[in-house]
Amino acid sequence: MSGSRTTPIDFDADLLAELRAEDPGKGDRELLEDLAIRRLGIATARRTRARFDLTEQEATELALRAVREVRAAR
Repeated sequence: MSGSRTTPIDFDADLLAELRAEDPGKGDRELLEDLAIRRLGIATARRTRARFDLTEQEATELALRAVREVRAAR
């Protein structure tokens, strides 16, 4: 996501603390971006499953493949 525009946000401090505890090696921006990417991945899997009449397992495998391709391109 480097080089993209940013937007300041307010985020619950307790929730952010929980995210930091889950992955202490990451900065706040990276934690929130990872959270958004995961959420979008889940939504994509659901849309794909509905669109192509896939099983949950098939849709999950397709979504994981797509996420891995995006991460490899970074």
